[in-house]
Amino acid sequence: MRCFFNLVREDEIIPDPVGIEVEDIVQARVQALHAIAEMREEIGDAIGNWEDWQLQVVDSVGRTLFTVDLS
Repeated sequence: MRCFFNLVREDEIIPDPVGIEVEDIVQARVQALHAIAEMREEIGDAIGNWEDWQLQVVDSVGRTLFTVDLS
């Protein structure tokens, strides 16, 4: 299944136009946590600017599978 990792905050969204292929929702969650860890590594202390943001994982039809707070 293809999952997309969108960054969302209230009325703002940064969509993931490409997504990734995963076998199931468990693998999608692992990949989401990995993506967040990479963002924290790249951004460093500026991650505080992301405290109101969430990583929203959606399937190919736009159905939300789960969200993870970035704070």
